[in-house]
Amino acid sequence: MIKRVLSLLAALFFLPLAIAMAQDQPALYTGKPSHDAQIYAQASLDARKLGYALKNHTLEILEVEPAWLKVRTDKFTGYMRRHYMIDASIKTVNPRTTPPYGTVECGWLAWVAGEAPVLDEPRADATALITLQKGARLALVDINDGWGRLIYRRQYAYINTNLLSEIQPVNQAAAPGEDAPIAAYTSFYRTSQEGSNPNRMINIQVACDRFSLYTLQQGDKLDFNKHIGPYSRSIGYLPANALVGGETIQGYGGGTCQVSSTLYNVVLQLPGVEILHRRPHGPSAASYLPHGADAAVGNKTQNFIIRNRYSFPIRIDGTAQDGALTIAVYRAD
Repeated sequence: MIKRVLSLLAALFFLPLAIAMAQDQPALYTGKPSHDAQIYAQASLDARKLGYALKNHTLEILEVEPAWLKVRTDKFTGYMRRHYMIDASIKTVNPRTTPPYGTVECGWLAWVAGEAPVLDEPRADATALITLQKGARLALVDINDGWGRLIYRRQYAYINTNLLSEIQPVNQAAAPGEDAPIAAYTSFYRTSQEGSNPNRMINIQVACDRFSLYTLQQGDKLDFNKHIGPYSRSIGYLPANALVGGETIQGYGGGTCQVSSTLYNVVLQLPGVEILHRRPHGPSAASYLPHGADAAVGNKTQNFIIRNRYSFPIRIDGTAQDGALTIAVYRAD
């Protein structure tokens, strides 16, 4: 009973301070919800409900997490589910200091030494989300207290750095000839042998292999449909499930959208790579990435086209192993 009273007093003491800090926190973006969206005190459906952000009313976005947004309205500050936000409505408050919405800056590229579980929390007895084997490559957001943090679908995940054989810093200021990535990102795919999923895994590998055919000189474009396609048997692609307009259909090259979407998350980190054309999958989005952080390919309207605006050439390197699809961009001079 005493502990409960002390906890309540502590909460009452720190609440005004927390409110003041939230009001002082600068906004990164503004945007409008697609529906009346419940606001929670914490990034959890079990947290206390504060009220609603109203449909089509502009609010401030203070933080972006894989499945949640920390937002501020004229009444309160709290967390809303990310899928309620209309991505097309989002504006960056200060583009000079803030990366595009959805950008996840990865600071490390790592290789797995042996069997290594990716866990839902940074502790040894946490739940394994996926288990990787020797040689699998991962882009880590950051490293703290011996745990590498990354994004698994729409949540943060962790890997013990003692299980990694090599950890290389991502360096956007890499010098000419330096074999260091300037950006990287990992998404995860299913490895089941059910249905067309084996074909989907083959298609992901074929797309990764085709990156090696191209080096982008200054001003060069990469047209995903043209250069990583065409999506045909003659190239090595097989029929598999693909997400088109929010619906799952069968088509040659099914799975290549995950490759283009992972590349999109790499490019978001690179101010010297210009996005000329990109179309998301639609309201349902691609479940293997944080909501809205995808780039559909496969036809005239669904394509991902980028241009190298750096003063140096770049190359794209993709790997797919044990359910981990990792794409890194390197200087190529």
